[in-house]
Amino acid sequence: MEATDKEKIWWVEGTYPSINGERLPLILARDVSFKVFAKKSENAKAGRFWDYDKGIVMIIELPYGDHEGAIFEFNRQIVDQFRNIASLDNIRGWGATSLFDLATGKYKEPDACFVPRCLLNLPNPVPNPCNYNGNPWPTIVLEVVFFETLGHVKDKINNFWLGPNRCEDVISLNWAIGVPSACLKFCQHTTLQLDQNATTFDPIQEIEFGTVGANGRASNFCSAPQMKWLTIDRDCIYVGCPAPLSPLPVLSQTSAPEVTIDLYKIQQAIFDAMGKN
Repeated sequence: MEATDKEKIWWVEGTYPSINGERLPLILARDVSFKVFAKKSENAKAGRFWDYDKGIVMIIELPYGDHEGAIFEFNRQIVDQFRNIASLDNIRGWGATSLFDLATGKYKEPDACFVPRCLLNLPNPVPNPCNYNGNPWPTIVLEVVFFETLGHVKDKINNFWLGPNRCEDVISLNWAIGVPSACLKFCQHTTLQLDQNATTFDPIQEIEFGTVGANGRASNFCSAPQMKWLTIDRDCIYVGCPAPLSPLPVLSQTSAPEVTIDLYKIQQAIFDAMGKN
């Protein structure tokens, strides 16, 4: 669907107008070079919300409070679990930084991403950097999805984030009116363990954590803290780092060290931003 002149103000002036999310995806501009797209999206701080393909710029997501609240809560929980980790073993949150395919000069921006400091302090240059500063790819990427289609997210995961020598895990938080919210976990290592010839990545885990109703919010099977967990293995966070790896909490004697995300708290951050109506 073509954006209206009012909606195209976001592209023309860089100012976000009021847009009905139910109309997405919307075509903002046609016959655009990637160089122009990159400059415009940077000026408008819209790289997470626009997509570029063969000269066409589209709006795929909107900066609503529920979208941003979910990102903040996910980041908060990760940061809290690294507070007592030694500085050199800690991680850096890079937010929605631009991550490049240097061979083509094109890039995408996640909603959040994390890289261990040990990868930033390796003695030799990384063979496949994510930007022109020579930095390594983050190991963990977050995608938060409300209006964006799951098919589009999977396309980014398979054709960009989980390309060879790039990211290790992608976490996709998905919700929409009238359907169960779901946390999808994609993992390069686990997928290739199951099939070393795999060329596409499907979620290795899907966790439902509540429903956004047309006239209200329903928690159902995720109605209290610690009912629904996402876990991110330490080995995935620190992939590429020299041993010994940093200690992380162990939930039980049979589990590996990992970071845990309480999905109830993310659900509540989404519900809070939706208001009472």
